[in-house]
Parts: sequence; C-alpha cells; structure tokens
Amino acid sequence: MSGNPQLIEEMRWQLRQIEERKADNQRLLAGIAGSEHTTVTSPDRSVTVLAGPGGVVSEVRLAPEAMRFDAITLSRTITAAIREAVSAGRPLAQPPAPQAPPAPPQRPRRQNPADDDEPYDTVFDV
Repeated sequence: MSGNPQLIEEMRWQLRQIEERKADNQRLLAGIAGSEHTTVTSPDRSVTVLAGPGGVVSEVRLAPEAMRFDAITLSRTITAAIREAVSAGRPLAQPPAPQAPPAPPQRPRRQNPADDDEPYDTVFDV
C-alpha cells in the first residue's frame, strides 16, 4: 500500500510546527520563571503584588494589618496594586507568527478533452 506523498509531507510539516511551538512555549515559560519580577507595594504597605513579564501576576501578599480593612477598602487596595504591577511589568517576547501549510499540488488538467471517451457535462468532468 503506497501512501499519498502529499498527505505524508503535510503531516511531517504539521509535526515540525508542533515541535517549534512547543520549543517557543518552553522558552517563554522559562523567561517568565527565571525573570525578574516587578514588585509593587501599596502606600500603606498592606498589599504587595509581584508581576512577571507581560504583567502576569505571580503573587499577591497581604500583610497582617490588611485584615483590619473593610472588604471594599481591601479590594480597592489590591486592585490598585495589581494594576500598577501589571503596567510596570516588562513585555513578553512575542512568539513567531505561525506559518501557513504548503499549498497542495494542483491536479493535472487534461490537455486535450477531445480525446476523452466520456461525453461532456457528466459528473465525471473535472
């Protein structure tokens, strides 16, 4: 049984693309894990937020005195600290844009339709 060479080549291309994306994702994750985080502390020092590249929040720390605030004040303090940390974070490296798969080969057209044994306008005409 012989396989379709075009299908096999397209599958190989897709596997290469998957491997490249996997390597790109591993590089991005390593950059996030090993990079310096931006640390923002609220003015009253009750909330500290750590954000990595691209503004990804990795940690929110509450000091014991934060528990003395009412829910609205605490939520506003946390939100303000997160917004500041996210905006201060450095941008992530952009992964490369995906490439389009190779175009399938064109089926050969009949050069001389007059030599066909079939009549025109049938379901077999291409």
